[in-house]
Amino acid sequence: MAILDNIKKEVREELKQAKKEGVGLVDILSEKILSRKLMVWIVATGFLGFGKITPDEWMSISLGYIGIQGVADLATKWKQGK
Repeated sequence: MAILDNIKKEVREELKQAKKEGVGLVDILSEKILSRKLMVWIVATGFLGFGKITPDEWMSISLGYIGIQGVADLATKWKQGK
């Protein structure tokens, strides 16, 4: 039960922070759970599945995601090395 208490406490703190910053709870939680880049890729995959975008458009989004994520990972490693 200690784990649930910790989760409740964190959610309460996040809600307080969201109210202070004027940001929605979904935005706060999405930052904690998924990166926005990954969420864009997931949405694009869903759009592909429903035929809202073409496979070429999906490929462009996927390559962009891989490229941006790769650069972000390199920057993180470089920054940690300093």
